[in-house]
Amino acid sequence: MLLIIVPIAAATLLAVALFIFLKNYFKFDKNFYISFAVLAAILISINFLVSDIKFGSGPDTNSIIFKPGELVIYDPKAEYYVFFTKGKMDFTKLAPGAGNHLIDCYTIFGKTTLFIRPDVPTRILLYPTFGLIKLPNGMRYIPFFRNFYPNKAFKDDTPAIDIKINIMFGLVEITEDDPSRY
Repeated sequence: MLLIIVPIAAATLLAVALFIFLKNYFKFDKNFYISFAVLAAILISINFLVSDIKFGSGPDTNSIIFKPGELVIYDPKAEYYVFFTKGKMDFTKLAPGAGNHLIDCYTIFGKTTLFIRPDVPTRILLYPTFGLIKLPNGMRYIPFFRNFYPNKAFKDDTPAIDIKINIMFGLVEITEDDPSRY
């Protein structure tokens, strides 16, 4: 129950703070806020309609929302999401294939533990927006610019798994280990 309340409270606090900021500094009236809320709802709805988000459980699921869970990554062409919860993304069963694949992963108001194999060439592209990243070597940082993390097996001239991590107000921990240990 607490895992549902905390992210909703954080999102509500963010919305209230944004509302107060706009009200005090720009002196907008209530018509602006109603129009802004309707426009935001329309944009979020369109985003859900055109994306391939699949909720639930099973091998076809690519999203975790409100309830902690695990995504085992088999399809390099899909996008994977963690919304308002704690989730695991297991890349240990994915082979690099004949060429590079770019797999999009999103963490929004949540914590994601990403599992990669140390012997499979992997490059992780980091696109954070107010997110914290913990690398396998123990480094933690809050980058406000794009960066990447190559594992030790990665070489520029070999096929690799490319993972693009998009973080919005969340934490991503990258682990080069077996997920069954956690």
